Amino acid sequence: MLHETIVKGTYRVEGKRLYAPHGTWAYVGRTSMYITIRGIAAETHFPDVLKLQREKLKLFQLGWRASDESTHGRRPVMITTQPWQLFAWIAVRHGKLYIRIGSVNPTSKGITVRINAVAESWKQMWSKNEAVSLVAEYTKRGEWSPLLTMWLGDGDARLREFLIGKHRLVIAAKKPWKLGKQIAEREALIATGKDAFIRLKNSANRYGELLELLKSRKWVIIKLAADDSFKASYKQKLLKQAIGVIYVAGIEMRLQLVYCKNGTLRAHRRVHMYERALQIAETLKSIGVNVNIVKSGSDYEVYIPLIDLLQLAEKDESIKRAIGLFLINKSESGTPQQKEVAKKILKRYPFFASLRVTNYQFCKHSPTAPGCPPR
Repeated sequence: MLHETIVKGTYRVEGKRLYAPHGTWAYVGRTSMYITIRGIAAETHFPDVLKLQREKLKLFQLGWRASDESTHGRRPVMITTQPWQLFAWIAVRHGKLYIRIGSVNPTSKGITVRINAVAESWKQMWSKNEAVSLVAEYTKRGEWSPLLTMWLGDGDARLREFLIGKHRLVIAAKKPWKLGKQIAEREALIATGKDAFIRLKNSANRYGELLELLKSRKWVIIKLAADDSFKASYKQKLLKQAIGVIYVAGIEMRLQLVYCKNGTLRAHRRVHMYERALQIAETLKSIGVNVNIVKSGSDYEVYIPLIDLLQLAEKDESIKRAIGLFLINKSESGTPQQKEVAKKILKRYPFFASLRVTNYQFCKHSPTAPGCPPR
């Protein structure tokens, strides 16, 4: 309802609160909006899954303290919206835990849930400044375990840079000169090159197995920088996922071949909630795109028919390119049925096939774009 209110402009703002006409409200900060949640909390016990020696465990704790970990009543605290980060931190702060849902944060991609966790079995050993200084000392002596967890918390992990081979170990810090070369107001450059990330990866030991299971995005970045074969397979995976994705009015949609007499194409988006399907449909209709909503199993599917896709392609070169590359890909490497349908559409609309010629120059300037071969 708040999303609909904002789209329609029927809200009002009083102080730091945004109100919908029916009375629902949310806090509005400088860069985000959030809805406070009260009364959802629990105490639990998390086992020692890593079975690390005490000294090794303390090194990992130190890095988290130097980055995202805070303190409440001398107890270590983690506040995060990322489940992988919560469990990665809990694994080195195992024992008695108090966990509370702090807020729900609406974003352009849905919602995130902010979780506050207190490690009640541990007392805080370091101030933030002490922890940062100790991480720097250990790194100079060749012990990178604290640097690993500090990077998991405050490391700069821009996927595109790592995919094109720009391997920089950068960490955000209030006093960056304590850690390495200051390259921005609050950024320190620790090291560059593949070897730095190999050292980070090797310092993880058994912790790396947990990060792997948690599908940590930052662990993936470390592996991309440290392992060339992993990077190559990851690029292939991204390429397959990217082919057939378009963005219409900021909404991600996937292209889909439809098997009928002459074959056709549509762009669709599957969602769980009918209200969300209506929101997407209203957004698309607001820019003049015709859409349909159909029930698909337990979900709802919003789709744009081919005739409207063609109109979008005339106005937006990126959509035209994405459709062309999708059809070319399916006509060459799809299933027999996909090949048949894609070839029919390319024959009816030959301007899409011309992308075979232009694709080389485009990929030369945009190597990570959908449809470009991995480097």
